Amino acid sequence: MEVSTLYNAKNLYLRLLRYTGKFWVVFAASIVALIILSATNTGFLATIKMVTDQGFVNFDSDTSHYLPLMLFGLLAIRAIAGFVAAFGMRWVGRRVIEALRVDAFKKLMTFPVSFFDAQSAGVITSKLTYDTEQISKAATNVAVTAVRDSLTILGMVGYMLYLDWKLTMIFMIMAPVMAIYLKVMTPRLRAASRVVQDSMGNLTQVIEEAVSGQRVVKIFGGGEYENARFSQVAGVNRRIHIRLARLACLNSMVIEILAGVALGLVVYYAIGKFTAGEFAAFIGALLMLIAPIKNLTSMNEDLQVGLAAADSVFRLIDSPAEVDDGVAVMLASKGAIEFRDIGLRYENAKRSALSHLSFHIQPGEKVALVGRSGGGKTTLINLLPRFYEFQQGEVLLDGVDIRSLSLRQLRQQFALVSQDVILFNDTVFNNIAYGVLRDASEERVIAAAKAAHAWEFIQQLPNGLQSEIGDRGVRLSGGQRQRLAIARAILKDAPILLLDEATSALDTESEQHVQAALDELMRNRTTLVIAHRLSTIENADRILVMEQGNIIESGSHAELMQLGEHYAKLYRKQFH
Repeated sequence: MEVSTLYNAKNLYLRLLRYTGKFWVVFAASIVALIILSATNTGFLATIKMVTDQGFVNFDSDTSHYLPLMLFGLLAIRAIAGFVAAFGMRWVGRRVIEALRVDAFKKLMTFPVSFFDAQSAGVITSKLTYDTEQISKAATNVAVTAVRDSLTILGMVGYMLYLDWKLTMIFMIMAPVMAIYLKVMTPRLRAASRVVQDSMGNLTQVIEEAVSGQRVVKIFGGGEYENARFSQVAGVNRRIHIRLARLACLNSMVIEILAGVALGLVVYYAIGKFTAGEFAAFIGALLMLIAPIKNLTSMNEDLQVGLAAADSVFRLIDSPAEVDDGVAVMLASKGAIEFRDIGLRYENAKRSALSHLSFHIQPGEKVALVGRSGGGKTTLINLLPRFYEFQQGEVLLDGVDIRSLSLRQLRQQFALVSQDVILFNDTVFNNIAYGVLRDASEERVIAAAKAAHAWEFIQQLPNGLQSEIGDRGVRLSGGQRQRLAIARAILKDAPILLLDEATSALDTESEQHVQAALDELMRNRTTLVIAHRLSTIENADRILVMEQGNIIESGSHAELMQLGEHYAKLYRKQFH
């Protein structure tokens, strides 16, 4: 199916109804209640006609005693049916939102790293919060309005035809005019709704950046700039919502004016031709028609907003996941790595990030990558767990192409400690025993913390391992956060270790603790280290100097110093 038809209104709504279908029992009960509710409208008018004719104009003592009971019974049925319909639909709506959010989040966890590089976290958050909330209206509120008010209109028109078909035709002349008007307005509503989704994503993005970057905002005096930036996106959001409201209110006004014209014509024709009861019933039917017609036009706004949101969420769900078609099994790698003629160019980049890269790492070897920023060091490390896909060559792990392994199998072979430590707003224990490590015993976690030189400061926290560390570990120092990341890597006990500038942001004392922890972590493991502080990799078995995606020098510290070229110049520059 082509993309253009995949996300058209019909397919989007059918897809939403499939989510509703998971809860079909409650949904069906709500629909039945809506049908009963709609039927009571016509029944109410017939009863009013009977009350007027037999209770006032032509008094009938035999039936007059039953009329109040009939009215009460009818309204009681209406009240119960209304409750079942409203509550049932609200229940289904919340379940649909939950199911959509869960599906979208599950899919989000399968996307490649490149997806998150290209998308703002605020925009993604907005899709899973604001957009899914808007879908609720399309999934349930629209269904309520469509069933209840369509049946009400059919019932009213049928009853009006029964009373006087000619008079009914006068009103029905307005129906094509209303339909043409709505057909013209619908594309405008949907276009405005799409812009609303985008503006909410931008709003969320600005809030998230300003909140997470508060230290930078404060130290660089960025408060006024952030205020202005937020005011600008909030203003755009306001203008778009007002445009949407103007279109919706205009719909309501035009429909009401057209209904007023029809009502005037009907009254002009009916005077002197109906009994009091017939006239009351007919005018009552006409007046009761106006509300459902207005609801159906308002429903169009909810529908277009919901479909625009559904379009946004389903495009997210339909985005391609990481390629994971490997079937080879590898329980524990020996740690032998080989790069064969690797080439990689990022999308829209002017030159290759890696070019014809070939080298071999022996099991247990400690290899350091050095060079200027942008040389390709981090890209090279990111290829091993397949965070990015290379376009040329192959990477072998113990002689096996890494693309033949499933992502789970492949990533089990690696532990990662980077300069940008990722910690979660959770306990110390859950940050160390994270993911596949969550079943680790407390003894193993403590042993990993001790090996990472983290146990001493963990014991001083209010609740020890169960202490909450705040958003991204904000309650800990940089060195403490780094040591928790190292403890996590030690607990994983993977055969290959990837270190991406793990000590570059630390003070001298913290670096000593972290370096001691890293030495413990690197023991008996194949290790790739990216380092700007060259003093930390002097004892590496081999040092690879990278520039513009190529290896321009290779050797031990002593060999490269004796060579006196690129590495030697970098080293002397740092220490003189």
